[in-house]
Amino acid sequence: MTTIDLRAELVQEIQNIPDSEQLLLRVMNYVRNLMKKEDVELTLTGDALRLWNRTIELSSLKLGWDGADAMPLQKKTVQNVQRLIKAGVSSDFKEWVLFPDDNGTILLQSKDGTASISIGNSSYSLVSTKGGQIKAEERVRFSPMAVLNTMRTISKA
Repeated sequence: MTTIDLRAELVQEIQNIPDSEQLLLRVMNYVRNLMKKEDVELTLTGDALRLWNRTIELSSLKLGWDGADAMPLQKKTVQNVQRLIKAGVSSDFKEWVLFPDDNGTILLQSKDGTASISIGNSSYSLVSTKGGQIKAEERVRFSPMAVLNTMRTISKA
């Protein structure tokens, strides 16, 4: 289903609603249902789009991409990073870059080099030296919001 088809369907739904309160309820339900569909077009801009494109680039790495024995990125890891990008806003990613790790995970590193978040299939690990203090967390259960909150905390420091 294309964006045009979705818009036409929404206009048709709106035309079938008798009053404004019902309109609001039905539109809200309609949007909720659209968000559940996998074929809805995602619009990313700025730094979020930059990182999204980087995930696509990194996902094509093959075994030995480093000239030695580096593993290709794991599909679930790439999906986790993409879920993270979808959950945030562009400004969340302004100070971050992505690198492949030779073990098949993705390293999200602050541009100033003081923080790194390694994202895997089901967990993430953090090392930060922001503010002159070393902070490390290993194998924290992955969730997009947990990583975003960690990134936001680091960016504020």
